Amino acid sequence: MDCIFCKIVQGEIPAIKIFEDELNLAFLDIKPRSPGHTLAIPKKHYERLEEMPEEEAKELMGFIHKLIKVIPEAVGAKGFNLGINNGKVAGQEVMHVHFNIIPRFEGDGGSSIQGIVKLEVKEDLNSIGQKIRKFLEKEKNDKNFEREWEEFNLETQDDIKDFSEARRE
Repeated sequence: MDCIFCKIVQGEIPAIKIFEDELNLAFLDIKPRSPGHTLAIPKKHYERLEEMPEEEAKELMGFIHKLIKVIPEAVGAKGFNLGINNGKVAGQEVMHVHFNIIPRFEGDGGSSIQGIVKLEVKEDLNSIGQKIRKFLEKEKNDKNFEREWEEFNLETQDDIKDFSEARRE
């Protein structure tokens, strides 16, 4: 396999590793956006997050949770951004699932996650919600999920207030 992250996992390419367990690895980004910019990856190769088995994705999120408790403090940051570029259209350059943990500092010139995309949403939010719930219901029926979907409260009201105007600049 010609994946740079897989080669890091296998020890073929050096990296400044900061934490690992049986399934996951965290190392410093070689082109950091801020001090402590860390990448958290599953050791097993998956190109996209949705390809990961749910249990492995949960393990990765637990792994990340440990990291976010210490990285900002270790580098003196007052916050952090946690992000994933999932697919080429989203800016993914290395086709191996990875989360960026980017410590944030006062006056660092960065933006919020909402600053990444500025596409005007013209469709009614309730109809978008309806479409998503319809696909979730189809997925539930097609794959016979074990999870109790009720916990997701998919039976939401169709008349949810639209606060999208408050977010627009």
